[in-house]
Amino acid sequence: MPKFKVVLVKHGYPSVEPERKVVTDAGGEFIDADPMTDAEMWRQCAEADAILVRWHRITPELIKEFHRCKIVIRYGIGFDNVDVNAATAAGIIVGHIPAYCVDEVSSHTIALLLACVRKIVATHNKIQRGGWDENPSDRIWRMTGRTLGLVGLGKLGQAVAKKMSGWGLKLLASDPYLDPDRAEALGVTLVDLDTLCRESDYISLHVPLLPETRHLISRRELELVKPGAILINTSRGPVLDTEALLWALDEKKIARAGLDVFESEPLPANSPLRTHPHVIVTDHVAWYSEESQIELKITAAEEAVRVCLGGLPLAVANPEVLHKLGRFAEWKPSDAVKWQFKRLEQIKSKPL
Repeated sequence: MPKFKVVLVKHGYPSVEPERKVVTDAGGEFIDADPMTDAEMWRQCAEADAILVRWHRITPELIKEFHRCKIVIRYGIGFDNVDVNAATAAGIIVGHIPAYCVDEVSSHTIALLLACVRKIVATHNKIQRGGWDENPSDRIWRMTGRTLGLVGLGKLGQAVAKKMSGWGLKLLASDPYLDPDRAEALGVTLVDLDTLCRESDYISLHVPLLPETRHLISRRELELVKPGAILINTSRGPVLDTEALLWALDEKKIARAGLDVFESEPLPANSPLRTHPHVIVTDHVAWYSEESQIELKITAAEEAVRVCLGGLPLAVANPEVLHKLGRFAEWKPSDAVKWQFKRLEQIKSKPL
C-alpha cells in the first residue's frame, strides 16, 4: 500500500513524470487528474493527502471536501487562486514555490523594458512592411542617467536591481518592508510610492497580489508620473488597473507599457491591449525556461512529499496555520524564504 496520495489537478503540462518520480520514489501514489472528469478529479482530491494545482481556483467549497488534505501547493510564486483563509480555517497548509524563475522573470522584465525604450517591436513591424528610416522620425532617448523605479524589492525586484546596476541608471524602490541596509547594499534608494511615481522614467512592478496590492497602480498613481514614462508589469495583472493604464497611454502620461500579466487571463480577444500601438505584450511567460519548469515541478512534488511524511514545507503562504496546528516552532524555512514570509506577515498588518 502507498504511504500517501498526491493528486495533481488542472495543469496542462505534456508530461508529469518529474513529479511522479519524486512521489513514487518516496513511497507515495501519484494521480494525474488532468484528463479526468471534474467529478472524478474532486473525488480523488477528497482522498488526497496533498493536492498540487496550477490554474484551478481552489474555493472554500472545494476545500470543505478535502477531508484528508494536509497541504495544497500552488505551482508558482503567486498563490492568489487558492483561498488561503479557508485553507487556514480547515487546518490545511498552503504551499507555493517562491524561489524559482527569479532569473527568468528578471531577464524578461529587462527585455520588455529594452523593447519599449528602443522601440524594437515597432521598428521590426515597420521593416516587415517594407519601411526603412535612415533618420528615424520616432525619437528614442538615451537610458544612461534615467531613473528606474522598482515597486517591490523582494527577490525579483532585487534581481532586476542587480542586473541593471551597471547601466548608469539611478535606482529607486518603494518597499516599506525591506531592511534599508539591504537596499543600500544594492545601490537602491528607498522612497515612498508617490515619490517613485513622480521621479521615475521607468517603473517596474514586483509585488505579490494581495488585497492590499490590488490596483496598487491606479489612475491616482499614474497621474503622478512623468510624461513619457515607461511601465513594466511582470508581477500580477490586477496590481495594475487596466482602465487607468489605457487612460494614461491615451493621454500620453505613459509613453509605453510592457506587460506579461493581465487582469483577465487569457487576455480577451477584444482587449485593446492586444493592438495598442504603445503596448508590448507577452502571454504570461516571464517565468518560463525549460530549466525553471523542471525546477518548479520537482520542487512542488518535494514539498508535497515532505509534508506527507510528517515534515513541514520550506515555503508556507499561511504560516498562521502552523500556529493552529501547534507546529510553528518546528518550522525551519530556508534562508531564501525567511525574508519573504516575514514581509507577507507585515503586509497583512500594514497596508501599502
